[in-house]
Amino acid sequence: MESQVLGDSLVVTTDRTCEGQVLKEFLSDQLRLPEGFVAEILREKRVTMGRHSIDGSHVLHAGERVRFAGGVIEDAGEGLSDYALDHPLNVLYEDHHVLVVNKPRGLLVHPGSPLDVDTLAHRVAAHYRAEGTLRKVRHAHRLDKDTTGAILYAKHAYSARTFDTMIAKHEIARTYVAMVEGVPNPPLGVIDASIGRDRHVSGKYRVSPTGKTARTHYRTIASTVRNGRTFALIACRLETGRTHQIRVHLAHLGTPIVGDPLYRSGHGALGPFSWGEGYALHAASISFWHPYEGTRLDITAPFDEQFLTRSKSLGFGVSFDNEFLRSTMDPV
Repeated sequence: MESQVLGDSLVVTTDRTCEGQVLKEFLSDQLRLPEGFVAEILREKRVTMGRHSIDGSHVLHAGERVRFAGGVIEDAGEGLSDYALDHPLNVLYEDHHVLVVNKPRGLLVHPGSPLDVDTLAHRVAAHYRAEGTLRKVRHAHRLDKDTTGAILYAKHAYSARTFDTMIAKHEIARTYVAMVEGVPNPPLGVIDASIGRDRHVSGKYRVSPTGKTARTHYRTIASTVRNGRTFALIACRLETGRTHQIRVHLAHLGTPIVGDPLYRSGHGALGPFSWGEGYALHAASISFWHPYEGTRLDITAPFDEQFLTRSKSLGFGVSFDNEFLRSTMDPV
């Protein structure tokens, strides 16, 4: 299967693997589009071949060009589209359907109020504009303000719906590296603990039997002792994506993330090796099958200077190079 973006349309050219498939099943099974969205685009006759719309019962043959009209060219939105490109993105991967960027520390993913005039969404919108394309900013998942690393964007409505399906079905693997106080016991395993809001502290979450199901796989990479205190590097893979999930789960395990005062580890946790701004959590990699190219993308995000400097000061003895990043992709 080949795919391309032409104007305000996504065009897919079928191959032998599509031969004999019913269109509706192809949209759901191969393009991973959710049932409701499939029904919508078929009802609105947005799926065409040549000059004619086709319905969900159409049987596909190799070499057919199927066009999906609309959902590509869209303005970023008020406020975002006027943003100046003062802070270029650190792009890790990009094509016509997908954008993955390395998010810096201290930056919101999207604005929460009119006062938030510099967010990652603003910078993505400016990046699109600099490329000469009109695109709506569609993040497939979020990172907390002080979490660094890889974040995935969909560049049109179709890949956006596909990523929603893939995330819901756990088909997008996201791996994080955290520096924590203490060493987990056992050194690797799965934290299976539901998460809900903390009723006593605004913006805080906690392990709660009445909360939403949350599972985090983890593995201890290295540990060190400084000034009588133990610290560890931990790789985590999310099976679910609850708000503050890794921060809550690691604190629940008795190993809070360094620099995270909301979950029991303040900025002074390192003693003379003070952490500084934010906390020590990095989205190190993201892996998934490309929905249109049929190839697997394994994308890694380099650590920022603050993480590297503090880790070296503590003497973890880890290289933090690309080989290390790839080794964290499957923590358990």
